[in-house]
Amino acid sequence: MKYLRTLNAAMERFVRRFTRTQFLCAAIAFTALNFLLDYTVASYTSLYLPMLSGWLFAMGFVKFPPQP
Repeated sequence: MKYLRTLNAAMERFVRRFTRTQFLCAAIAFTALNFLLDYTVASYTSLYLPMLSGWLFAMGFVKFPPQP
């Protein structure tokens, strides 16, 4: 259980470095890259790139509690 608390604290410190605007801009960039690859490469199929852009989009709306 202590390992999970330590991992959670490390992830929160990492994610708090970025602003909502940065997350949304990254989501837009990954979405644009996905569309570009989808329409220019005939055999392109990806599940991970849309999942990553969706996660970044969602992180743009998450509100973190203030640090003490």
